[in-house]
Amino acid sequence: MLALSWLLYFSFSFTLASLYPIVGSVREELGLSYTEVGIILGGWQLVYLFAGIPAGICVDRFQPKLVLFAGALIIAGSQLARSFAEDFTSLFAAVALLGLGGPVISVGLPKVIAEWFDGRPRTLASGIYMTGSHVGQMVALGITSVITVLLQDSWRTTLRIFAIAVIAIAVVWLLFAKPTHRHPYQEPPSSTIHRIWDVARNRAIWPIVAVGFAGFMASHGYRSWLPELLSDKGMTQTAAGFLAAVPALCGVVGSIVIVRLGAGRYSRKVTIGLLTVVGASMLAAAAAEGFILLAAVSIEGFCAAALIPLMMNRLMDMPDVGPKHMGAAAGIYFSVGELGGFVGPTVIGLAVGLTGSFLPGVAVLSVTLWAMIIPALKATACSP
Repeated sequence: MLALSWLLYFSFSFTLASLYPIVGSVREELGLSYTEVGIILGGWQLVYLFAGIPAGICVDRFQPKLVLFAGALIIAGSQLARSFAEDFTSLFAAVALLGLGGPVISVGLPKVIAEWFDGRPRTLASGIYMTGSHVGQMVALGITSVITVLLQDSWRTTLRIFAIAVIAIAVVWLLFAKPTHRHPYQEPPSSTIHRIWDVARNRAIWPIVAVGFAGFMASHGYRSWLPELLSDKGMTQTAAGFLAAVPALCGVVGSIVIVRLGAGRYSRKVTIGLLTVVGASMLAAAAAEGFILLAAVSIEGFCAAALIPLMMNRLMDMPDVGPKHMGAAAGIYFSVGELGGFVGPTVIGLAVGLTGSFLPGVAVLSVTLWAMIIPALKATACSP
């Protein structure tokens, strides 16, 4: 189940990142401005705001196996629809479709992990399945430009091939995933809504949600524009794609190592350290070149990877949440978080359109992360 969960998260992350390395080619062919591209890159997160909590209801009430299969098919549909885009509206709609399938995966998988693992193994399992996200980004950033060049700059054909790959992963999940340990809840919908309301009224979850908001804002804003930021420094599209994959590669290690260090009594210190270092490394990457640039993107990837699993483990460990209410809690967390995921790419696109530089937009993301040190103190209040 852990391996299958990893594959699903891989397919989600692979799909959302596959547009990043070719955004320059897409922008030129469709005649889009930087601001329009920023809105498009954040389009699926905007839809996520409304789909996250319904997705949480579905995974709480129904068998996650079938719900997650449907989510994977929607993700493949988003990938395929992008290949037929002809203008801003059609590409925005295609990317926005990911906002319907994505929350099913990101909300449903914590539910699966909470059902199948307990205690310290759950912490390790959370770190492991999250590496699927980083590997998905790494593969997408590393191969998209290469395949597009081999196909004579046909980015549309590349995206169609990727859609077939995601469908294959969905079928593997359907064939081999097992039902969770319990039967679907037989409560009426009103009871499910009350459960979400009860979770939302718990003040202890909101500092965690606030940190998640900033983390998504910075991660999606910075990572979605990173290949273009590197190209703006004079790199070729292929070289920019490979370097943009470095943070995801480092994140594979960071999401396991740091989460294990920060799962217990060091949670507060680790979380504050991550917010500080990630903000500084993003800013350094926007301003630097050469070895400092490589070091900055590597450090950002290694550290940023741990923020989401750390916050998710905080939710899982809360007595008022636990496995039973994890779908509702994750729905709230990711819905608010993806508001940040929409704001991040949009802020950078707008800043580039106004100033011609990526630095001001990245600076806004860094300052936002540093401001989250205050709610992080509350989110980890029971840790030293």
